Amino acid sequence: MELLNLTVHNFGVFWGRHDFNLIPVLQPDGTRRHLTVVSGHNGAGKTTLFQALALALHGPLALGDRVSQWAYNDFLLSRLHRRGEAGTLTVSDEGGVTLSFQYVQSGRPLHIQVERFWRRNGHNVRETLDVLQDDQRLDIDSKDYQTWLNDLVPSGLAPLCFFDAERLEALASPEQHDGLLGETLRRLLGLDLVERLQADLAYYTRRRGGGGRADRLRKEVLQHQAALDNLHGQLTQFQAEAETLAAEQADLEAELARQERRLAAEGGSYAARRPILQERLVAVQEEIETIATQLRELSAGLLPFALAPELCQALSQRLGQEADVRRRQAADQLWQERVARLETALQDEELWQDVEVLPYARQTLAQRLVRMLREQETPYRVGEQLLLHHLAEPEQERLQGWIAQALHTVPQQVQALGQRMHTLQSERQDIEMDLSRAPDDEVLAPIHAEIIHLEAALTDLQRQQRALSEQMGALQFQRDEQARQLQRAAEQLAVAQASERQLALAERSKLVLRAYQDALTRQRLGVLEERLAAAFNAVCRKEHLLTAARINPDDFCVQLQGADGHVLGLDDFSAGERQLYAMALLWALRQVSGRQLPLVMDTPLARLDEVHRWRLMHDYMPVVSDQVLLFATDAELNAGLLAQAEPYLARVYCLDYDPQQEQTMVTKEPTHGA
Repeated sequence: MELLNLTVHNFGVFWGRHDFNLIPVLQPDGTRRHLTVVSGHNGAGKTTLFQALALALHGPLALGDRVSQWAYNDFLLSRLHRRGEAGTLTVSDEGGVTLSFQYVQSGRPLHIQVERFWRRNGHNVRETLDVLQDDQRLDIDSKDYQTWLNDLVPSGLAPLCFFDAERLEALASPEQHDGLLGETLRRLLGLDLVERLQADLAYYTRRRGGGGRADRLRKEVLQHQAALDNLHGQLTQFQAEAETLAAEQADLEAELARQERRLAAEGGSYAARRPILQERLVAVQEEIETIATQLRELSAGLLPFALAPELCQALSQRLGQEADVRRRQAADQLWQERVARLETALQDEELWQDVEVLPYARQTLAQRLVRMLREQETPYRVGEQLLLHHLAEPEQERLQGWIAQALHTVPQQVQALGQRMHTLQSERQDIEMDLSRAPDDEVLAPIHAEIIHLEAALTDLQRQQRALSEQMGALQFQRDEQARQLQRAAEQLAVAQASERQLALAERSKLVLRAYQDALTRQRLGVLEERLAAAFNAVCRKEHLLTAARINPDDFCVQLQGADGHVLGLDDFSAGERQLYAMALLWALRQVSGRQLPLVMDTPLARLDEVHRWRLMHDYMPVVSDQVLLFATDAELNAGLLAQAEPYLARVYCLDYDPQQEQTMVTKEPTHGA
């Protein structure tokens, strides 16, 4: 991967559009100037450009794995350019970053351009992501652009590409070193995903239990499987016979075509008519087959019920009567409830207030009124039994609909199909009679006789094929039914065995994941230990300062062995040596990744003295990567260090923040590599 160009627009302290060329310069002698330096005082925009690079590639992931959309929105809102105008603060309505880079995939260089554009809408920011490959839009949905970028440049590689002073300080700190190294290695090797999967499997095993009732279902599955295998064997045999018949049919048709070409060559008038008749015969035969298929489908549906219309009508009438009975019974029940409430009300003294009726007369009147109302109850019956069909109203309506189709729609369809079938069969018989007529020309008679013989053989063969097809259809139906029964039995068996099998698989998966994690960690740590010692010795320039490095695979604690055999820790190093150790560790991690990645460093020189800065520029920058982008302050990067980097320095950008205009101005310093 090689960075080509970075463009920022109304982003942070940058007003308007600013382009930064990042392409290494190839010298006439074949050497590469791969270092691009961006310098400026604090607050000039170096960290802004550093963020823009990571943001262009990974969006919200550039801020961390667990950044919420709300936090990402606030971050974007804070990155839109702000400036004071007429005493008020004005925030740009839009901004963006564009990053282009070259990526080699399967030996083919790809030119990728990523553009993130933001538009402010009140307290929210709307982001638009656009990705071009070789100046063409990706052939995927725009919602999947970020997923495509994450697959191309995984976010786990970001710590090896984008390295700032805070990460350098953390790696050099004895208190934070082990945790940060472990986190970086886990993301680099994908072990964070493995650990998450192990946690999910552990939760799963805690939640699930086992069972032991599966023998009966296992026997049933074996029986269904044996029956299915038998049917499958028969069907395979029939298919072989069908293929043989098809081959014979092809031979007959080829011979028939040859005889017809011979007949046409003899000039017979019959040969001129035959293609038309044959074409029509094929069309008629196809339509007959279509109608036959429709009749078979009707036979498998409601047609059998249409053959018993009296029973269907009786069932429909019965269903209607039962529905009426249910309605009347419901009405009677409601009526009796109302009468009971009336009887209770008539016994209430408040009802008779201000009514001059004697008590015994009131009681008599109430009894007569209730008795008259109760006599209105009438039992409703259907025949001798009540409600034979206990159906819900939707089910009853659906059944009535089927009965109506069986009594009216289906007979009409069958009648129309039968009439059409009769017409087509008559037409087919006429066509076949026309085709069987022998020509009058005696020269054509032998050819025509051979054609008739071939057609008879072909007809007999087609009859055999139809019979075989019917047998195969019946077998396929039996096989499908047996397969459905097998599937049901297998599903029941799977439910019975689910706990044991799934728990066993979960435990095996946990062991496999653990073994994979341990093996991968130990393998990569072995490589990292070798590369770390070599990188540190190369940077420090102290003869055999380290003879070995050991990294504990459990807690990623690092033990360094000095030239005298003593074990060293980070506390034994000076502050500058710890910084160089962190840079060497970054170099070793990049080598372990196996990826050709650019290195973007934000102010790594801030905590180094002059000697260690010189070593970093002289021994580290030339070899750590094929492309390095260095952000440094004016105080850190003096003329002497730039002169030291001259052999591999491609260009220098200077950032100068103008407080009056509230924006950063960008200038490019002339270099020999530009």
